[in-house]
Amino acid sequence: MIKVEKYFWWTDEQKRFADEVEEFSRENAHRMAEEIWTREVPQDLLEEVRKRGWFGALIPKEYDGMGLGCTGSCLLVEELIDVVGGLFTTTAFGGAHQILHSGTEEQKERWLPKIARGELIGAICLTEPLLGSDAAGVETTARREGDEYVINGKKRFTTNLGYADIYLVYTRTSDKPEDIKARRHLTAFIVEKGTPGFTIEKINELCVFDPPVLNGYLDFDEVRVPAANVIGGEGNAFMDVMVRGLNFERLLVSAQTLGGMRTSLINAVYVTKRRIQFGRRTIDFESNQFRIADMIMNLKLARLMTYYSAYLVDRGMDPFLETTLLKVFAAEALSKTASDAVQCMGGDGVTKFYPAEAVMRSVKMAEIGAGSSDVMRQLLARLATRYLTGLMLEELEEPRRRIHPNLGVPVPVFALGQMKPKFTSKDSEGKVLEALAEDYRVNPGLYMTREDLEEDTELTGEDLDKALVSLEAEGLVKLYRIRDIIRLAKATYKGLKKAKPKQYYRWFPEWVKTEPERYPIF
Repeated sequence: MIKVEKYFWWTDEQKRFADEVEEFSRENAHRMAEEIWTREVPQDLLEEVRKRGWFGALIPKEYDGMGLGCTGSCLLVEELIDVVGGLFTTTAFGGAHQILHSGTEEQKERWLPKIARGELIGAICLTEPLLGSDAAGVETTARREGDEYVINGKKRFTTNLGYADIYLVYTRTSDKPEDIKARRHLTAFIVEKGTPGFTIEKINELCVFDPPVLNGYLDFDEVRVPAANVIGGEGNAFMDVMVRGLNFERLLVSAQTLGGMRTSLINAVYVTKRRIQFGRRTIDFESNQFRIADMIMNLKLARLMTYYSAYLVDRGMDPFLETTLLKVFAAEALSKTASDAVQCMGGDGVTKFYPAEAVMRSVKMAEIGAGSSDVMRQLLARLATRYLTGLMLEELEEPRRRIHPNLGVPVPVFALGQMKPKFTSKDSEGKVLEALAEDYRVNPGLYMTREDLEEDTELTGEDLDKALVSLEAEGLVKLYRIRDIIRLAKATYKGLKKAKPKQYYRWFPEWVKTEPERYPIF
C-alpha cells in the first residue's frame, strides 16, 4: 500500500481520521479483495464502518456526525471505496449534502443524524430516459395539491436502488418561458422508500464495479410527497441544490479515482520488480520506467487538486471551476494510469488475479459519471472568458504594452497612462487611427481592444463608435463586433499608410546591417 500523505492544512481530527482509515484498510486488505471473486461487499466490514460513525464524516457534530467535512468524505472514499462503495458516496451527494446546505432546520434534524449513523442510505435521481447531460431539461413533473406535490415521470442510472431509504429527486414545477430562462423551473424533493406509486422499473447490468451495484430505472406514477420534503424551496433547485450538489459529486468521484490510481501503481511496481525478460527485470526497461513515472505524476497531481478543492468547500466556498477541471483531469489520469499499469504487467494485467484489471474496467464510469469529460470541457470553455475577465482578474491582470522610448520595442506597463502615446490629430477619426497605428507597432498581428482605444484616445461610447464606423466606411479599419457592439479594431494597410509615414513603423536590432549599398532592400 501507499502511505496516506497528509497535507499541512488538514485539521488534527482529519489527520487522525486518515490514520484510522488507513489502518483499517491495511488490516482488512485481504477481506476487501474477496469481493472481486464473491461479487459481494463484506457485510461485517460495512457494519464496522457504520459502528465507527464513519458514514457521518461529512455531517457536522451537532447532527451526530464527525464534522470532518468534504475532506473527511474524500479520505473515506479514497481509502475504502471497496467497502463503502456507492452506499456512502451516493448517500453523500444524493441527499446528505443537499439537505445540509439547502435543507430547513427541521429537515436537517429529521434526516442527518440517521444518515450519520448509517441508518439511512441515499440516492440521486437526475438522469432520465430523454435527459442526460442537459440537467436543466428535466421532464419529470411535480404539481402542487394543497400540502402535497404529485410527481410523475421516470428516472434512470440511479444507484442504490432498493438499498436507498431516501431519494433526492429533481422535477419540473413550471413550464413558463420566463421561469425556464431564469432557471426557476426546477424543484428538488426527498422521496422516501415505500411511497405509493414509487417503484423500480428496471435494473441495469453494468460492465463496471466489483461487486455490482443496483443501478437502474425508477417510475413515478402519481407519487404524493409532502411539501415539507421540498429541498431549497420551489423553483430553487437548479443553482441552489443541483449545481452545488453536482460540484460535490464530482469531487467525490475524483476521490474515488485516487484509490484506483494507487492500486494501479502498486500492481505495476509489484509485477515489474518480479518479472524477468531478456535477462532483466521489466521495471528496468526504460519504457516501463516512463509509465511508472507518469503514474506517480498523475496520482500526485490529482490527489493534491482533490484535497485542495475539498479544503475550499470546507471553507464555505463553491469551487465550481476547480471541481470541474479536476473531474476531467482525475478521470483521464485514472484512464492513463490503469492502461499504463496493465501494459507494464503484460498478460498478468488482464487477469483477475491482480486488481489492476478491475480498475481498468472502472475507467469509463469515471469519465462518464457525474458529468462526462466532454461536458466538463464545454463548461470549462464557457467559464474561460468569465473566469479570466472576472474571477481571475486580480491573479491575471493584463498589462498594457507600450513602445519603449529609447529601445523602440514593446514592454509591459501597469501604471495607468505610463508611456501613453501623444497624437498630432485634433479630430476623433485621426486620434483613433493614430492609436491603431501605435498598437500595430506593439501588436502587429492583433486587434486593439475597445478598452485600450478608450484609454489612449479618451473617446468613449457613441463618440468612439462614430469615429470607428466612419473609418470602417473609408476602408481604413476593420472592426469586430459582439452582439452589434464594437469590441475590437484593427487598422488596414491603407489605414496604417494614412496614419503615419513608413519610417514610423520601422525597427531593426542593432546587429542588423542596414547599409543601403550592401543591402538595397533597407
